[in-house]
Amino acid sequence: MSTKTYTAELLWKWQDSLEDELRNGLMAAVQRTWPYAQLSAWSYLHDESLGVDIMEQALESIHSYALRTSPRPSGEKLTARLRSQVRRVTKQMANRRRKEEAVGSTHDLELNFSSTEIPDPTEAMLIREILDLLSPQAQEVATWLWMGYSWREIGKTFEVDHNSIRIAFRREADAALERLGRGMRVVR
Repeated sequence: MSTKTYTAELLWKWQDSLEDELRNGLMAAVQRTWPYAQLSAWSYLHDESLGVDIMEQALESIHSYALRTSPRPSGEKLTARLRSQVRRVTKQMANRRRKEEAVGSTHDLELNFSSTEIPDPTEAMLIREILDLLSPQAQEVATWLWMGYSWREIGKTFEVDHNSIRIAFRREADAALERLGRGMRVVR
């Protein structure tokens, strides 16, 4: 279950610039659309916690729409627009993930043994050679992966978007494999 909910936190960016009527209309729209955002995140992205990100991105567009229209849109109109924007943002995120999967970035270098198993000597040697060619930051990411941390947790540690760190790590690991002359790609 998502840790964030549809509270006034989502409107924090515009708290001082919103008049009460518009703030209340946006809050009502968020409350009515929140279950749809969570369902979309879970159904299409398989990660309910992304519901907050979806809602925040959708609110960016709806906020600018609400400010530029005169007279101010009704709560029903804001809800319909927000729901439509949630659908659009979810599709964009899902398409981005599909493109990443097509190039293999979702199944990045994950060591095939846990810290409790005894690794195959040739596999361990190959991994050691790859790690030696990586930058210190990438070696640290590999250590975190080996310890079982998720990309999201690693991203939070480095204060970087988890997708950016995952893609950068994959590129560096692929380059290391090329330098080794193995002609392989990093896969699960």
